[in-house]
Amino acid sequence: MLNVTVDQGLVWVTAGEQLTEADYDRFEPIFEKIAERTPGTVPMVIELKPDFDGWDLRALWREVKFGMRHHDSYSLIAVVGDKKLKGWGTKLSDPLFPSARIQFYSPEDRAKAEHWARQDEE
Repeated sequence: MLNVTVDQGLVWVTAGEQLTEADYDRFEPIFEKIAERTPGTVPMVIELKPDFDGWDLRALWREVKFGMRHHDSYSLIAVVGDKKLKGWGTKLSDPLFPSARIQFYSPEDRAKAEHWARQDEE
């Protein structure tokens, strides 16, 4: 399950369970419109729910291709999730989004994550 909302320029992605190709079929058209901005300007929060279980094989391939196409679109990425996902979430994000600054937050710090991701807008 992958949900995407856009609020005043901030992209908020919530990922739970195992991501599938159908999730990317819904996500990519939304993001393509956002990615038309100037490179390096899209702030994002990625929230990994406790039941997040990675990707099926087709979704993983879509994630890699998507990351390669949009590697320079992001400015700040706040990753929100359980501490057990910290190393995994940021290590996976680093090669996919090399131009972005990435910060990890625990679920109780969601508001801090949003504030940090919006700091370029201030």
